[in-house]
Amino acid sequence: MKSYDWMVEYTPQTAWVEGHGVLIWLAEVSGVIGGGLYLVALYLESIAGMLTGLMMVVVLKGAFHLAHLGQPSRFWRLFLKPGRSWLARGLLCVALFMVFATLQLIFSYWFAANGADPFFKVSSGILALFVIAYSGFVMNYVRGIPFWNSALLPLLFIAFGILGGLALMLLIGPAALRSASVSATPYSLCVTACLLALYVCSAPYVGPAAKRSVKDLIQGDLALPFWIGVVLCGVVLPAVIMLYMYLASQTPMPLMMATAFGILVGAFSFTYCLLKAGLYRPLAPISTH
Repeated sequence: MKSYDWMVEYTPQTAWVEGHGVLIWLAEVSGVIGGGLYLVALYLESIAGMLTGLMMVVVLKGAFHLAHLGQPSRFWRLFLKPGRSWLARGLLCVALFMVFATLQLIFSYWFAANGADPFFKVSSGILALFVIAYSGFVMNYVRGIPFWNSALLPLLFIAFGILGGLALMLLIGPAALRSASVSATPYSLCVTACLLALYVCSAPYVGPAAKRSVKDLIQGDLALPFWIGVVLCGVVLPAVIMLYMYLASQTPMPLMMATAFGILVGAFSFTYCLLKAGLYRPLAPISTH
């Protein structure tokens, strides 16, 4: 690419998904799925699930973000600008989530009858929702990439987060909780698929750059990870397996594992495609003739 091409051509976003930026992709996926697992486990009252979700957010997401920073020792300075920086808001939210979720786990395990337990459940649940949706808010804030400028984006992250949380519960939960997750997964899968279809179908109306992003996603360089990773593995395969288990009135562990792995592949692929498809609009208008 010539030094001036960004002024007259669509320029791919690479800072968050290529090279060192892969750490950002992994951090966002960890936060989305970890927060989703915490929410699902909170509803199902699974201490192990809540602890695993908390660790995914604090340890995995935190480690990937710190590894991406040029000078990790200075990350604390982000706390100083929560009113002007989405990075600061995200860090503050993760810190509050860590505190409230930890207290909630303590009260649920040792002081279940204490009156403070509902307060910490509600507080940690709200913070977990923000942790999941945070990536959508940040990406929506980048006005130079029209493909990300949609109010559906935070909702889409929440949908994939809860779906990913249900998938992990199928893998790590006891039999009773796996059964509850199997019952909830088809509804979550349907909502996620509808939001995804609505997002992709509405994006071209945002502008030419977003229309080009959708074209890359559907029939361009990103077609393989989108159709195979997101659509086939993340939506179609779990839907077919769920339908079979419903008709057969059976929930064998191998099929539940296949469903969970398919959904997780879909979540990773969705975030990758979303980041990779981002195109900066050029400064000079591009002729359509």
